[in-house]
Amino acid sequence: MDKKLWIAVVLLILITIAFSATCELFDTQLAENTIDWFSFIAGLFLVVEGLYKIFSSEKPLLRDQLFRAFRVVIGTTVFTIHLLQFMRN
Repeated sequence: MDKKLWIAVVLLILITIAFSATCELFDTQLAENTIDWFSFIAGLFLVVEGLYKIFSSEKPLLRDQLFRAFRVVIGTTVFTIHLLQFMRN
C-alpha cells in the first residue's frame, strides 16, 4: 500500500475513534459539570490576568489597554454564563 494512502487510512480511523469517544463522553453528566468548571476557571483567569496587566502596565493609554479590557469583558461573560449554568443544575 502506498505510504500516503496508509497515513490517510490510519488518520481516518483515529478521527472516527476520537469522534465516537467524544460523542459518548459528552452524553454524560460528568462532562457537563467538567465543562462548566473548566470554563468557570478559564473565565476567572481571563478576568484576573487582564486586570493585573491593566493595573501593572506602564502605558495607561486606552489604545494600549483596549484588548486587555476586551479580555476582561469576555472573561466576565464566560465566568457568569457557566456559573449560572452550574447553579441551574
